[in-house]
Amino acid sequence: MQVRESMLSFLKITNLAILDEISLEPAAGLNVLTGETGAGKSIIVDAIGLLLGERGGAEMIRTGCDRLVVEAQFDLSRRADAAGILDAIGVDPTTSAGDLVIRRELVAQESGARGRALVNGQLVTLAALKELGDSLADLHGQHQHQSLLTAAGQRDTLDAFAGVLGLRTEVGAICGRLRALRAERELLAARESERARQDETLRRQIGEIDAADPLAGEEEELLRDESLLRHAEEVVRQAGRGFALLSEDDDSVIARLAAAEECVARLAGIDARAEPIATVIRDARTASSEAARALGGYLNQEAFEPARLEQVGARLAELDRLKRKYGPTLAEVIHFRSKARTELAALGGAAARLGEIDSEMAAAGREYASRAGALSERRRRAARLLEKAIEGELRSLAMEGTRVAIQVAPAPQTEPGPRGTDDIEYLIAPNRGEQLRPLSRIASGGELSRLMLAVRNAAEGRDDGRALIFDEIDSGIGGAVAEAVGRRLAALARRQQILCVTHLPQIASFADRHFRITKRAAGARTRAEVEQLDAAGRVEELARMLGDSETRTARRHAEALVNRATRPGKAGA
Repeated sequence: MQVRESMLSFLKITNLAILDEISLEPAAGLNVLTGETGAGKSIIVDAIGLLLGERGGAEMIRTGCDRLVVEAQFDLSRRADAAGILDAIGVDPTTSAGDLVIRRELVAQESGARGRALVNGQLVTLAALKELGDSLADLHGQHQHQSLLTAAGQRDTLDAFAGVLGLRTEVGAICGRLRALRAERELLAARESERARQDETLRRQIGEIDAADPLAGEEEELLRDESLLRHAEEVVRQAGRGFALLSEDDDSVIARLAAAEECVARLAGIDARAEPIATVIRDARTASSEAARALGGYLNQEAFEPARLEQVGARLAELDRLKRKYGPTLAEVIHFRSKARTELAALGGAAARLGEIDSEMAAAGREYASRAGALSERRRRAARLLEKAIEGELRSLAMEGTRVAIQVAPAPQTEPGPRGTDDIEYLIAPNRGEQLRPLSRIASGGELSRLMLAVRNAAEGRDDGRALIFDEIDSGIGGAVAEAVGRRLAALARRQQILCVTHLPQIASFADRHFRITKRAAGARTRAEVEQLDAAGRVEELARMLGDSETRTARRHAEALVNRATRPGKAGA
């Protein structure tokens, strides 16, 4: 049989209602749970509901016990989105090597019950567990974990049937781009008034510094000039005296060095060893001449005019004012101007970006309208086909008078949505003459389970990878209709795992794995037990369900049911 690997591969329940401790290992195909009324079949479904994120109360804890525990192992080896499933709820995907372990506990307290949930050993919130549960299993029956009761579930079913999940992803990506552009635009627009003020301030600051045009190292030169100008008389006096000693006096340094040089030159003519001495004296005379010329520069009276001192003081005052406003040093003032120019250029870029965003939003809006329009059209066409297909399936499930309508209408939204522009709602009229009403308001547990089965089969094998749990699917049916339900369950189980609670042998006969739940009195307590049946046990249980497991007729009838259900080619009929 071509089936997916089992989703729910192991389940253990401890201290839930009349269950003290049971465990079972479902198969990959169709698993049925049978037993007498009140034996605890639906309690097992309740336990799965807890694993999927449903709320639990102290009344669920077995009397006399302080703790309820439900544990399960899910096989995700065939789920390409397994890592994403865990990452979405904040669980490290590397903790799973294809298997996912969930543990749900309820501890009795005076005020009620305190619970906790663990996924692969990591604590998670109930909301996270519910999100995880939605991706693992779909529970149909008297419980509320039912995807067809939600707008999202109804939309996803139609979109899978229509084959538009890829197109819907495109629409979602365009919507995400539009929202990002809108958020960026709103942020820029909100800052526009502040941008204008900042632009004005930066221009004023840059203009003020530009007007002074400070230069690196300028301040040090000005301070030196100021010191010279303030001590001009002393500078001239000392420079003049030094100049005279070096070159002006008859007995000046340069004159004496010249005389000494001449004497040593004559000596060198006699003794060559004196030549280096002559060179040293010659160099000293050259250096003294250069020093004299440098000192002569201080004797230029024009360089020490009082007007020059005023100019230097005014420039220093101007630079001090800039330093007080824009930095403690002139270097920081110059850096401030450079940074301000960069910020001003960025502000200009923000204004230009607003125009670019408007153009990009207009283009994305046109693209969204085109792709969302195509999505809506394909949904409407598929809705008509799915309606007919579901009604055809329902005719074989004792709901032949049922009318189904899938309404695809424009959503009352003011902006593009990530899944298109449609509101999708399933309407149903279970009986002739009744008006179509929303599915979530009219369908009973059994009707909803059969409707879900019909939808799954009508979708021609479009499997979303989740396990299916059916409770009450056999409500109000029997005979040939029950066999038809069993055949459709078996056909669906070729594609995904199913757990089904049933009272009907016609359905149970199609099981790939059959579990019998029995209730026994042990002393003053009642406890439920679960048993995986072999071939002989299945015949015995089906005979019991037919009315009498002890009669030869019931056993023959049970054997016939099993043989008919397992005959090649019949399950998918």
